[in-house]
Amino acid sequence: MRIGWSIPGYECVCSGLLIAAACHSQAPPVSVAGVAEQLYQDELQLSRQALARQEWESARGRLDGLVQAVPAGQAVGDEARALLAVVRFELGDYEGASTLARTVTTPSQHAAACLETEGLALLFAARFDEAAAAFSALGTLQPIRGRVWLGMLHAWTGSDASAEENLRAVVAERPEGAEAANARFYLAQLALWQGRNDEAAHTARELIAVAPGYLSDLLGRALNWHARGVHLIRAYFTLAALAKLAELTGWQQFAPIDVQAAAALDRLEANPGAFATHVVRLRAARLADLAERQRLLALVEAERLAFLARTRDTDGDDIPDVRDRCPTERETHNAFEDDDGCPEATAAIEVIGNQIRIRAGYSIYFAHDDANVLPRSEPVLAQIAAVLTSPDYAWIRRIRLDGHTDDVGETDYNDRLSFRRIQSVGAALVARGARRVHIDYRALGERRPVDFSGTDAGRARNRRVEILITDPPIFGGVRM
Repeated sequence: MRIGWSIPGYECVCSGLLIAAACHSQAPPVSVAGVAEQLYQDELQLSRQALARQEWESARGRLDGLVQAVPAGQAVGDEARALLAVVRFELGDYEGASTLARTVTTPSQHAAACLETEGLALLFAARFDEAAAAFSALGTLQPIRGRVWLGMLHAWTGSDASAEENLRAVVAERPEGAEAANARFYLAQLALWQGRNDEAAHTARELIAVAPGYLSDLLGRALNWHARGVHLIRAYFTLAALAKLAELTGWQQFAPIDVQAAAALDRLEANPGAFATHVVRLRAARLADLAERQRLLALVEAERLAFLARTRDTDGDDIPDVRDRCPTERETHNAFEDDDGCPEATAAIEVIGNQIRIRAGYSIYFAHDDANVLPRSEPVLAQIAAVLTSPDYAWIRRIRLDGHTDDVGETDYNDRLSFRRIQSVGAALVARGARRVHIDYRALGERRPVDFSGTDAGRARNRRVEILITDPPIFGGVRM
């Protein structure tokens, strides 16, 4: 007699004689569940090894069997799903990766890894709001990692102030960790997109000093993405930034990396995925950049030096030193004396990228559990209205007010309260003349905290109104 059972990928058969012997204590008892568990663990180990070697198809075959055999909610099943989500992501199946990652939820020990994979897959599918939600949820479990990816997402989509806030917080809290290395690179990339090359070079040199092999490793990963035809938008952004950083710092030869960046953009144009509308503007921006480079190279040395003298902008505020009253201090762009080059001591807001940021020490205030804007919010409201009615900012066609609360109280009530508050803010701006700009509203309640500490001070930071310029949008440092 033979008795057998089947596990996906295996045919395990036990002899009836062995079972009979076990019943007579002539051999250790055989546990079907125990054998299956050991086989699952062996498969997981082989899958981890295949992942480490980047043998994606081999890992997918093994993990598919495990996912079919073991349900979510069990440790083995959750890890198999987390690993398979990574495999699908690395093979460019962003929909499959995000769908599978969502099957593993807290309190699983693999929930954070799945949120990270889900967020990246949604980002590379150009589903930016959903990616932000996933990274925010990751931040509640692993604040540092959540901040890194939120910083990158904000940098990509033009929310420069939020990007800087998240990325600088990571560097400050964990200055020598792997996350800080990522954060420093994205800060350098953001500075390049903003035209602040000196700051980008300074940040890159800091990164090289703290993590000497990081940029070389990143270059290898970007070339790998390009060669495999996956993550092409990230490959292009990375290679283009590395080429400029190589030129600015001398870390590597500039020309070979720039050639690879151009090739990555060519491949992205041929396979744009969800980024078809964005790639057109990225190509135009690159051509403009190359044209400017050729023009500068064509100047004789004397003309080049004269040009640099006329256009030098030490503080990076887009006002040349020759007419900047404060050449080492950045102008506060808030529609008040924006051409003198000096920061305003009383400035309540500033325009950074596609955000109108409320500066530290100012806020839009509401009474407790009330949606009416308090009079002490006037400096902020007046200056936002000044921006929205200024001819210098006539390019702003549409803004969105995002309302946030802390996590005290019921979620549904917080959603309603945040919506009523941003409606009050919108009405206050219209009353101050902001009629030509369309205003949208999004109530996020407690779902997008910026402070995960759970303290009273942290909750106060989470109660806020954010102002986003949604039309025209920014993507990859380029205004669309």
